[in-house]
Amino acid sequence: MKKSILKTVGIVVFAVVSMVSCSSDDSDGGNGGGSIDAAVGTFKGTFEVLDGPNAGQDYFDATLIITKVSNTELRMTPKSGEAYSNLTPKTIKVYNLGGDILVDGDAPAGTFAYRASSKALLALTKQQAATDITFTFSGTKQ
Repeated sequence: MKKSILKTVGIVVFAVVSMVSCSSDDSDGGNGGGSIDAAVGTFKGTFEVLDGPNAGQDYFDATLIITKVSNTELRMTPKSGEAYSNLTPKTIKVYNLGGDILVDGDAPAGTFAYRASSKALLALTKQQAATDITFTFSGTKQ
């Protein structure tokens, strides 16, 4: 449980640091406005289940699929047919800040931070319904 909390805190800290460190590069003073397409694709990495019957379970070499819902929203979906496929997919509002794709404000669905230069993704989902099985994901774009 302690490992789970530390990992979750680490992801949140990374996302906040990413937003703060990039904010000085933001020339338009707003939420970027560029395309979020760079974050669309297939990612390989590790899921950690945060709640439900498999809370604390890690799934290594796992696949998360990111699709574009709109110009400001991305959908995170665990690959179907896998042991972790029961994790709840989430749609999250994001924006482009200097090439990095970040969560737009305090999103109720969770946290999303994609660093374009390293193709690294860190995501944390939040529970929005009693049946949600939330997770963290850390991985790279394939």
